[in-house]
Amino acid sequence: MARLWGSIFLAVLLVASPGAAGAAEIWSEPLQTKQWSEAEYVEPWTKAEYTDLWEVELSGEEAGEIDPFLLDFANLFGSWRIWLNSIPLGEGKVQQGLDQGGVYIGSDGTYLFQHAAWSRDVVAGNWRLSYPREINGEVVQAIILLDGPGDTDWAVAPEPGGKVRLLWAMKWDDGSALWIFDSELYRD
Repeated sequence: MARLWGSIFLAVLLVASPGAAGAAEIWSEPLQTKQWSEAEYVEPWTKAEYTDLWEVELSGEEAGEIDPFLLDFANLFGSWRIWLNSIPLGEGKVQQGLDQGGVYIGSDGTYLFQHAAWSRDVVAGNWRLSYPREINGEVVQAIILLDGPGDTDWAVAPEPGGKVRLLWAMKWDDGSALWIFDSELYRD
């Protein structure tokens, strides 16, 4: 019964309200908007300001110049150690760094990979070169280790600061990937 009275009251309110018809007309009028345009793309490290906190030094004196190390995948061949850095736990306590295993990248298109945090087994497989801007849109030439530990793809990729890092692929339904930082790599 209360629902019936509520519906009747709402109908009377809408019919008796003089502004209801005007509001409907305004809502149905077409609205003209500006054409959408995309902002001009700027390389991530050309206009950024870096602080001493991160101690990032980029090679190249001109904005936009790319370090040749980032584009030459042959620099990534050979043996690498996976090292988990020390982590401050607070109250003067520190979790000491830990050796997590290693990666060997052969110039013949094969790799050997053992990562203690993912599996104690050594995984052998093939690698391929990354596609342009595949590693989270970065201008680097990485080596993608196909079907590595955890049945996922991994990347050995340089970073603008000159270090080499290990990333794993979080795959999306459309086949694309978000590359997640795992650890730094160090020469054996």
